[in-house]
Amino acid sequence: MTEQILEHLSKLGLPGLFVGVFLEALGLPFPGSVLVGLTGFLCRQGDFNIFIAWLVALAGYMLGSATAFTLGRYIGEPFLIKWGKYLRLTQERFSKAQELFVKSAPAFIIGGRFIPTIGNLTPYVAGISGISIFRFLFFDAIHAVLWLTVFLGGGALLGQNWPKIMDVLGFKYLWAVLIFLLGMYMLRHYLPIFNRNKI
Repeated sequence: MTEQILEHLSKLGLPGLFVGVFLEALGLPFPGSVLVGLTGFLCRQGDFNIFIAWLVALAGYMLGSATAFTLGRYIGEPFLIKWGKYLRLTQERFSKAQELFVKSAPAFIIGGRFIPTIGNLTPYVAGISGISIFRFLFFDAIHAVLWLTVFLGGGALLGQNWPKIMDVLGFKYLWAVLIFLLGMYMLRHYLPIFNRNKI
């Protein structure tokens, strides 16, 4: 799969990166992390400027997140449950996501995006919840910066085989867990204004 993505990315360039990251942020089952990592590899090879690639990916991600948030806000839960199969959405997963969101919206937005299946639902649940779009985008941008920096930088450092290296070493989600725990700690101890059960 990585070889195919690399081939298409080489042909499509940064517009392809933008579209791919947009689909990832939208919650569709798309290998966005692999795409970003391979972009880092191509940056190392000299195909792209890594800083421009980072900005393009960030723009695609934020636009995708804002789109998903808006869909959640205006089409609501019944529509998402009905058509959620395209996002691998079930009533159980949706309820779990809502439960996590109520406990801590900042932690859910920043850390929940790293969790498989839950991450797909994050912007939709946020939109349905009634939280301000500006507050959502603020925390979502924190996640995007962490995600893009780790995967783009990892791709540049480890090269084309970085997904295999991460799997072999068993670190596939370790970094995500560490970032999530650090974020929870900082939100709880240094940003008490956001550490409320209410939105």
